[in-house]
Amino acid sequence: MSQARNKNKKMLFISHAEKDISIVEKFVDLLLDMGISEKSILCSSISELGVPLKVEIYDYLRNTLDSKGVIPIFMLSDNYYKSPACLNEMGAVWIKQTDYFFFLLPGFTFSQIKGAINPRKRGISLDCQSEHTLKNLKADLNHFHTELEDIFSLKPLQLWERRRDEFISAIQSHVPVTNPINMRNHEGFCIGQYTHEGSKVTFDTHTSTLCAYIDFHLTEAEICSAVIYTGERNLTRQWQAGAILSFDLKASASIKTLEVECRLRNRDSRISFPTSELWTHYQFRLSEFPADVSEWVALKEIKFLVRRKSSLIGHFEVKNLTIE
Repeated sequence: MSQARNKNKKMLFISHAEKDISIVEKFVDLLLDMGISEKSILCSSISELGVPLKVEIYDYLRNTLDSKGVIPIFMLSDNYYKSPACLNEMGAVWIKQTDYFFFLLPGFTFSQIKGAINPRKRGISLDCQSEHTLKNLKADLNHFHTELEDIFSLKPLQLWERRRDEFISAIQSHVPVTNPINMRNHEGFCIGQYTHEGSKVTFDTHTSTLCAYIDFHLTEAEICSAVIYTGERNLTRQWQAGAILSFDLKASASIKTLEVECRLRNRDSRISFPTSELWTHYQFRLSEFPADVSEWVALKEIKFLVRRKSSLIGHFEVKNLTIE
């Protein structure tokens, strides 16, 4: 009888990546402030709300997701999509066709949603960089609170707006950690040309090094480039925190100067720098690039440019490309 009751009991299942626990803990605190019981929240990274001791974790989670009363809440981020366990949880919910809520953690955008989550379903972005987005976030959290009040028959919370605003302030102080940029997704371009024989780009998986071979004899282009596709990344918070684009690079003697260029929301922004035949470490603050912080809502590509006037033929190598 108890087991049957538990099967139908309403419970929030917080599906999240362990690396995002600092934000998830604040979110759980908000749920508790609403009046939701600890027994109605399952969050595997918080010991008091996680899987009981001496219980096989995956069996417990599977049985929980099979329960009729479970309500999944997905906390989406780059870390989430890199976690096999998280993707398994997402798939289990998709198979059951269970209704769910989802939140986008700071630094993650709706355009990055993939897999079983329906991007057309209304979710809540926890990123707010303007008065307009802050107003929307407050309204979305109000609506979320109202839905949970109905689901769990909660008593009205007199201090709700204060608790909501404290939660928003707490998560806005969080700066997402940016992982090393994967340079496997790359391409060579001779800008303005239909063919790109003048720019051959490869990636050495053993040394994790991008190698670019430039030959302006094979193209009429004035600029050849090696382009790394980063996926759309919101780096406004990193820009505000003084984040640095860094990489190691060496070039043949014939290439004296290179430019590193970031393709942002509405413009390309670049910095020129001298090269060396020896491996050299380069660092540029995001704020050094001639672009307003609002442009960093969408970093799409990082490019290394060579101009014909600087060199007719040569090569360069790049490794350890990261933003931190």
